[in-house]
Amino acid sequence: MSVVALLLLSASGATAAERLPPVGSYGFNWLDPNSQCKKLTAEDLAKVSKCTVTANAFGLDLESHSCRVSAHVELIVYKTAAQCQQALETMQANGD
Repeated sequence: MSVVALLLLSASGATAAERLPPVGSYGFNWLDPNSQCKKLTAEDLAKVSKCTVTANAFGLDLESHSCRVSAHVELIVYKTAAQCQQALETMQANGD
């Protein structure tokens, strides 16, 4: 984990750190219709301002994190690449 990410995590307190998905999780920007799943790095997660945990994004029974980066970037993050791809395809099929 980068020094910047560690500083951000320590400054935000344990509660916020617990809500961040781990490095190596997979996510996509659901606000961008051309987004694709990608493996997230410490640098990607350092940009996150807030995450919330959900059990059913897009109607799927999968735990995910919704992580706000900016007004135009909100990452939906899953533990595995397969879960991420399933959610991305479900979102696209539903026109969300």
